[in-house]
Amino acid sequence: MKILKNLLYVIIGLILLFLIMGMIKPTVEYGHEITVNKSVKEAWAVHQDESRLGEWLAGFKSIELLEGESGAVGSKYKVLVNPGEGQEDFEMTETITEMEAFKKVGMQFDSDMMIFDQTTTFGEKDGKTTIKTDSKVKGKGIMMRSMFAVMEMFGGSFQKQEELNVDALKKVIEENTTDYYPVVEEVIEEVIPESDEK
Repeated sequence: MKILKNLLYVIIGLILLFLIMGMIKPTVEYGHEITVNKSVKEAWAVHQDESRLGEWLAGFKSIELLEGESGAVGSKYKVLVNPGEGQEDFEMTETITEMEAFKKVGMQFDSDMMIFDQTTTFGEKDGKTTIKTDSKVKGKGIMMRSMFAVMEMFGGSFQKQEELNVDALKKVIEENTTDYYPVVEEVIEEVIPESDEK
């Protein structure tokens, strides 16, 4: 009987510790930085190309504009993601919170489980571009906050996923062959003056 009582105390203690972690660390912060051997204009174009999101965002399935102008601050999108094999897709609403072409983009993702904010900044030096992400995730409710805190504290799950995605973005940018800024050649028509002879 004493063993069961002690076991119960241990279980209750672990549950309390789990919940306390969510209160101590309600928001998980992480980020990653890469340097690519491409211009900031090209790096930005690849990052913003919705048709290529699946090439570097793990689990990405689709994105659909819900309201606002595409790429403008305040615009909202429905984003569908699959977290892994055998798991169900889940939906997030993405809102663009900041947009400064070739410099910065801020996004907020809202789902049933969490609020996720990410700011990505771009800077160019000597023909190379540095891309840096700063991310924050906050679970909805104490259980989700505790779970996220434990996942990050003991496994670094969010940081590892960020590194995988951003490193994949580096590869996509450096292997890019799409010309996002084609030069339009200007055609000049030669005007032959009319002869005065009649």
